[in-house]
Amino acid sequence: MRNKRTMSLAALSIGALMLSACGSAGGTSDSDSAASSGSDENLASTITIAISQAPTAYNGNTAATNAVYNGYVDNLTSSAFVSYSPSGTLEQNTDFGSYEKTSDDPLTIEYTINDDAVWSDGTPIDYDDVLLSWAAMSGTHPTGEEDEETGEEADLFQASSTNGFSQMQMIEGEPGDKEFEVVFDKPYADWEALFTTGTFMPAHIAAEQGGLSADGDGAALVDAIQNDDRDALTPVAEFWNTGWAYEADLPSLPDTALLPSSGPYKLDNAVNGTLTVVRNEDYWGEERAGQTETMVFRTVVDEEAVQALQNGDVDIIDPSSPTVDTKTALEQIGDTVTVDTGQSFTFSHIDLDQRPGAVFEDLRVRQAFAACIPKADMVDKFVTPVDPEGSVLNLREYQPSHDDYQTVLDGAPAAQGDGVADIERARSLLEEAGKTEPVPVSMMFASTSQLRADQVALVKNSCDQAGFEITPQPEAEWSAKLPQPGAWDAVIFGWSGSGLVASGQSIYVTDGEQNFGGYTNDEVDSLWDDIATSTDSEQVVPLKTELEQALADTQYNVVLYANPSLAGYTSDLQGVELNPTQSGITWNAYTWTKQN
Repeated sequence: MRNKRTMSLAALSIGALMLSACGSAGGTSDSDSAASSGSDENLASTITIAISQAPTAYNGNTAATNAVYNGYVDNLTSSAFVSYSPSGTLEQNTDFGSYEKTSDDPLTIEYTINDDAVWSDGTPIDYDDVLLSWAAMSGTHPTGEEDEETGEEADLFQASSTNGFSQMQMIEGEPGDKEFEVVFDKPYADWEALFTTGTFMPAHIAAEQGGLSADGDGAALVDAIQNDDRDALTPVAEFWNTGWAYEADLPSLPDTALLPSSGPYKLDNAVNGTLTVVRNEDYWGEERAGQTETMVFRTVVDEEAVQALQNGDVDIIDPSSPTVDTKTALEQIGDTVTVDTGQSFTFSHIDLDQRPGAVFEDLRVRQAFAACIPKADMVDKFVTPVDPEGSVLNLREYQPSHDDYQTVLDGAPAAQGDGVADIERARSLLEEAGKTEPVPVSMMFASTSQLRADQVALVKNSCDQAGFEITPQPEAEWSAKLPQPGAWDAVIFGWSGSGLVASGQSIYVTDGEQNFGGYTNDEVDSLWDDIATSTDSEQVVPLKTELEQALADTQYNVVLYANPSLAGYTSDLQGVELNPTQSGITWNAYTWTKQN
């Protein structure tokens, strides 16, 4: 086995964008480049990538599909103006186009899409695709009806987040335009990250499936959006919301004619959770052109990943939350496998349903639950055996590896603690809340994750002693249940961060699309408004220090630890480099090659 040196991460503010059952790949390491030595004439035609869960949708921008492994596929099949690099910064994709900020007041950006940019079915990528993304992600089409799952006013488009897009004026343009201007009503700190990989969906497909003509460069859809024609937009939005979803466990793909690619690879087929993409011969770019003919995503549960690698069933594994057993097993394989380790921006946490009438509506009950959680034990059992630098996490927008972590923590005393379960304090808080009987808590987790099952068992063993009655709730479709009020009392999962300033806003603000527990706090809402609209980087740390104090003081949720990351792959595979952001291990998979 060849180990690679772990490098430190850049000091960046975490923003949680995508959810995962156990976390996602991350960290940075030295890596062979795609141009490593080896005979180009002896390259394999196929590389197989193990993923912990099957992709759930072609469109990963909805509240139900905003998941890590959809993004893993998007890295190959989707293009946009920027993507996330291993340093946590944004990397421009000049294959796709270019952009320039032309004004700060109002914030204005000029974008240009490459003249040659086309969907894999030959349709130009242009203004109608951009306008559909704005319409879907801006939250500007309320229906006036109550969402059955959230209880809030529903929008035609069920976007995972409206961060940034809701501050954006409707993007002006004409059908077929390759150039467009974005103007913000209010500045948005992370404006540069809005048009990233996976954001743009094929408007011509949505239009046709919604009963509109796609002729004239999407003129009918453009007209419907510009004139806010709700009757015309309703079936388009319904398709955008659900029409690109896959069946559970991905037994097959929908008609691939509905799934055109804008990236170096295109979707080809799926069988029993195994998804195959092939090189997109109509891809116009050079820097991101696919180097290997076929890439296969094979769903393999973490517990079987090492064996799959050793058997040659897969070429690379990226366990969603690696354990010491994973690391040990990889070490025993020998020199035929390379192992990279590092830290990720992903962090594990427990969210709480605190709507009126819910178990955790009372702050004292939330505080009691937080007090009995054995966070330090979890770190000892599940983190430090893989990453010796791992520690209890006390903040939500920063991690211990970030330079500003201790500064923010020092300024947020409510967030401080050693993570050791305090049973007596938990009991006292429940007594103050008037709880004389055990408090029942149904705790949801991904049924495919043994790690999460083990963690819930630890919580039950500890918190049952304090006056709770924890009932484990394993769910195969756990992410689909997140936005459903009453479907769970507590849920354990991971947020996959991006290194941005404001991307976590929708998780914490009142009625935020990713605020699944119904948390509401006026101070937090106000602070997020200041953070999201700040263009002064020096103000971010003090503002987020106040935010962390408020979130901890009101016990928004229970943060546990920053997930360690580990990737193991055949030593014949070249070009692999860990990425701590939500992009994960496949961020540059289009460069990968493998020697036969």
